[in-house]
Amino acid sequence: MKVSIMNNKFKKNRTMQNSKSGRALISTKLMLLVLFAVFYVSAVAAKRSFAIGTMPAGAGSVFKNVNAQKTESGNADDAAVNSLTLKMNKISKELNELKAKQKSSNSYFSNIQLLGTLIASYTYNLAKPNAYNGNYGDNWQPDGFAVNNADITLRRSPGTDSNPYGVGFHISLDFGQNIQSYKAYYGNLSYFTQSVQDRTPYDVRQAYININLPVGSGLDIHIGKEKELLGFENFNPIRNWNDTYSLLDDAEPSTLTGIFFTYNFVPQLTSTLGIANTDNAAVPIDNLPVIELNESYTPVSVLTFNGGFIYGANSYFVANNSLYQDDLNKSFYSYIDAQYSPDSDWSFVADYEVGLGGGINSDVLSSNGVSPSEVVYPSLIQTSASTYDKSHFSGAAVYIHHQKNYSIGMFGETLRETLALDPNGMWEATSTPGVSNTYLDTTLTFAYQPSDALFKSTQFRLEFEHQSDNHHVYAGLTKNHSEQNTVNFMVLYSF
Repeated sequence: MKVSIMNNKFKKNRTMQNSKSGRALISTKLMLLVLFAVFYVSAVAAKRSFAIGTMPAGAGSVFKNVNAQKTESGNADDAAVNSLTLKMNKISKELNELKAKQKSSNSYFSNIQLLGTLIASYTYNLAKPNAYNGNYGDNWQPDGFAVNNADITLRRSPGTDSNPYGVGFHISLDFGQNIQSYKAYYGNLSYFTQSVQDRTPYDVRQAYININLPVGSGLDIHIGKEKELLGFENFNPIRNWNDTYSLLDDAEPSTLTGIFFTYNFVPQLTSTLGIANTDNAAVPIDNLPVIELNESYTPVSVLTFNGGFIYGANSYFVANNSLYQDDLNKSFYSYIDAQYSPDSDWSFVADYEVGLGGGINSDVLSSNGVSPSEVVYPSLIQTSASTYDKSHFSGAAVYIHHQKNYSIGMFGETLRETLALDPNGMWEATSTPGVSNTYLDTTLTFAYQPSDALFKSTQFRLEFEHQSDNHHVYAGLTKNHSEQNTVNFMVLYSF
């Protein structure tokens, strides 16, 4: 299972904001120092002019007194000039230090950031299955503790505070159960023959170069491996409103490795076009080059639309202990969602997704001398057409999210309702091939982030989830059930 992106696809790097703030602070300090110097010189000059212009006219002892006053005044002015010289030298030294600091802040390595997350949870399934929780990629123990995701990220924005254009990078190393559902296979037979739980729980989730070119409003290019761009939910649970992932997320294509171009044709519209290899979480699992397009449109500040599609993945099947590829049929997946946030406390989201699995063409079997009975993965279905195992999927999800800051911290609640249709039972591993399934998923999540400085980067969540299907697809202790209920407690920390 994987996590879709959650409206942070086109966020600007915090490094640029920090650099701009630093530059503004330096400019303010320089201005104050210069104003202080001008004010001081003006005051000394005014004092001297006033003393000369008000000397009394007279003779004898009066002139003696005046000369004595002039001498004393001259000494005082000389002392003032010396003091001013010292202050100006100090100002000059501070100016040089500030210039050196500003120059240093523009260096390439000064913009590098080290970020990370640590997410752990405990899940309890009231159905008490004797194996694993159905429809779970992570949190798959029915009664157990899990490290869902431990992420270490090193990144740099493409530009500096003085020049937004340049070359950056992003590298993320991930550990935990979350990553086991995302392991790329690229022709590895064991990917199909071993269970998700047996895969290595670590991987380089993202590794790409980020180039920002001065083309029009700025052309952003990513080259390398990165997380999926489709859908509303995000791979990293700390950016999600829920602990678990929806059934829609099960079927979305995941890891992408290739080249991606992002451009703002108008300020409200951001477009991303990519050509990449993909790792698909659906059955049959697909790979090889695909075309992907994503659009994000914000007509007004409170409303954002996201949508896109991916087309071109190919299918694999296993027979006679060998892995075969079918490049005759292509897969297609698309989504559209809308997020309405009338204020900082409330958000409402509607998401719709639809997909068509390419399936296995009968010509591929005959050309390799393979009969349908010899295929062990996936379970094939012969239809009236020349294609086996062609899968269809569609679903809709609604999210209602509320969060509020109080004196003791931030509280949040999220209700997620999901309907997923799998008419020929091929998109869910718990389904029976050829049998239509209708899945329902209702999730209520409570979140709390304390205001105490000790826990400022920590969030605690409690989630209740109810899943149901029109068939008995959920394992129980003694028999399968048509529904399951789980409770999940999660702790999320970021730095």
